[in-house]
Parts: sequence; C-alpha cells; structure tokens
Amino acid sequence: MLFESGMRIRVGVRAAILAAALSALLCGCTGGQEGSAAEEQVPKKNPITTETTAQQQPQVDARQELKAISPAIPVYAGAKYRDDLTRRDSVMVRNQYGANAQVITLATDDSFPQVYHYYTTYLAQFRAYPPQPPFPPQQNWRTLEVPLNQAMQDPFIPGDTLKSQEKQVTLQVAETEAEPKTVIRYIITPAAAGGSQVAGK
Repeated sequence: MLFESGMRIRVGVRAAILAAALSALLCGCTGGQEGSAAEEQVPKKNPITTETTAQQQPQVDARQELKAISPAIPVYAGAKYRDDLTRRDSVMVRNQYGANAQVITLATDDSFPQVYHYYTTYLAQFRAYPPQPPFPPQQNWRTLEVPLNQAMQDPFIPGDTLKSQEKQVTLQVAETEAEPKTVIRYIITPAAAGGSQVAGK
C-alpha cells in the first residue's frame, strides 16, 4: 500500500508538471513581452547595390539639366532620377537615335494615369499639341511619346515655349510591370540641320 501511494504522488507530480508546461506552451508565452499584429513593421527593401554605387558617383540633378535646355520643360514632381535606369536606357536610346543621343530617366511609384494626366494637362496649354483624352486608353502596356520641341509652341497664355535650336527633346512615359510603376524618359538628341522650327500663323 505504501508503494501504491508513493506511485500515485509521483504520477500526480508528473501530471502537474506536464499540465503546467502544456498550459504555458498553449498560452503563447513570449518571455514576458506582449505582442500585437498591429505593431508589425514592414521589412525595409534592400537597395540594389552595384559597383558604381560603391564608387559613389556624383548624383546627377536631372531637373537642372533639363532646365538648362529650357525652363519650360515639364518635370513630374513625384519622379526621382534613377542612375541605374538611365544607364540601361542609354544603350537602347543610342541604338535607336544615334551615338550623340542622351537620356535622362526618372521613375515614380505613382500610377501611369496620374503621370499621363499631368503631362497632357501641362501640354494642353500649347496650341501645337493636339488635344488628348484626360485618361489614357485601357490596354495592356500604356505609353506616351511627345516630341516636346514641336508640341510646346504657340501657348494659349503667353509664357515659356521650348526654343532650343541645338537640341531636340522627346518625352517618353511608360507604364511598367513592377516597381517603379511609371518610368519617364527625356531623350535629348542634336536638332536636325537648321534647327527644329515650327511654322507660325
């Protein structure tokens, strides 16, 4: 009998220890720190590192470069200069427009319709730019290409026009599949012999 009561006590102690461990496990003990799903932090994106990033090339001020050509060239406020995209695009642009062509690539996470609306609204102040619908057409890949030297002539309200005789500036806006959502390219080429001229009224 004594043996049986000792066994019962040991089994009872083991059961109590097991129950305490199981209840602690099921209660989700986190070591004294209370957690909440609302306090979750989004992990930061890793920047793309390249060899040129390590060399710390001087940052190009795209707005200043464009304003040097003409202060009338529109630049989307939410767009940022992307050196990696500019280098990638420069190969394509030189193949298509010639060895003297340059490109400045900006990118934004704003949607294509927002960027499209900004540029078409800005360019609507010029009589040389044909009226466009306020929203882009629904299709898989949306783009906008405008030769700014020809479009930015004869404004309704007297102001700046694109008068650069040495350089032709072409605006390209493209919707992308990934981030950034919209890419904006300014393709700068030497103007044709005699400069780009638009017949006046």
